[in-house]
Amino acid sequence: MATGKTEKARRVRQNDLRDGNLRVKGENFYRDAKKVKHLNMYKEGKAVRNAKGEVIKAAYLQDTKAPTARVDPNRRWFGNTRVIAQDALTHFREAMGNKKDDSYTVLLKRNKLPMSLLDEKDTNESPSARILETESFEHTFGPKAQRKKPTTVASSLEELAQLTSAEQTQYEEKQELKPTLGLMGGIDTDEFSAEAKEFIFSKGQSKRIWNELYKVIDSSDVVIHVLDARDPLGTRCQSVEQYIKKESPHKHLIFVLNKCDLVPTWVAVSILFCPRLNGTMLPKFFVRIFHPPIWSICYDFGRSCSPTVGRCRFDAGRHPAVLRFGAATWCSGPL
Repeated sequence: MATGKTEKARRVRQNDLRDGNLRVKGENFYRDAKKVKHLNMYKEGKAVRNAKGEVIKAAYLQDTKAPTARVDPNRRWFGNTRVIAQDALTHFREAMGNKKDDSYTVLLKRNKLPMSLLDEKDTNESPSARILETESFEHTFGPKAQRKKPTTVASSLEELAQLTSAEQTQYEEKQELKPTLGLMGGIDTDEFSAEAKEFIFSKGQSKRIWNELYKVIDSSDVVIHVLDARDPLGTRCQSVEQYIKKESPHKHLIFVLNKCDLVPTWVAVSILFCPRLNGTMLPKFFVRIFHPPIWSICYDFGRSCSPTVGRCRFDAGRHPAVLRFGAATWCSGPL
């Protein structure tokens, strides 16, 4: 007889350490030991008590008696965790500042780093920082207070009425200039604006549109910012760039210069190296030149540079931020 077919070999093979004659009460051909234990669990719902009403055996999973817990003695429980020296923090802050605006560098495991310590706070004092030097607490509040009334811009009711009427007149003049072309609307502001104040230009500026835009930014890993080659500064959104830089520094921002066929070649090249547009942006962001698909039929505009943007490999001998891709390159594969 083969040794693998014996009852002893079966128990060894199935890791059954019980004796062959021992069985759980209720185990038979229809119910195995596991099923019987599962059914007995429902019957053990009540606690067993003696004649005095004391609990002899607690209900299933209701026993409150637990052994005394002991903590392993270790000196690490009494020391600091995740500490860093001041010189190491300064060195890391400088290295982080150099790589913070680099789109080619990705920081992994940000939750392990004290990012709140790396962000340098504004050291400029507010106007009310030295208020105690001019007006102390004792001379402002309490029985020794010298200020009997609040400080106001007007000393009398007539002077306050004159200031109010002057501000109202100035506000009405601004409201009259708003519907016009707007050449004089921002004369009292810091910057001079020469854009037309037409109603059509307010389209797409509602709160709902901006909420949808931020939803797209929050759900994206790579954001493509399309610029018009005819007016790159007018089609560039500084608020979106600042939002990505401040709130989502791990996201990648790519600038696509579109409609380059409508401007001369030297204009497209000058836009890439324009100080106003790219003075500090060129080494920090991806800049791509894009043209209509009809050109891709006869001339592939830099397809040999890289098959896709995600697999770009930049050589040390050329500038890494300026690469040119054709329409077929962008549309053939995923980013």
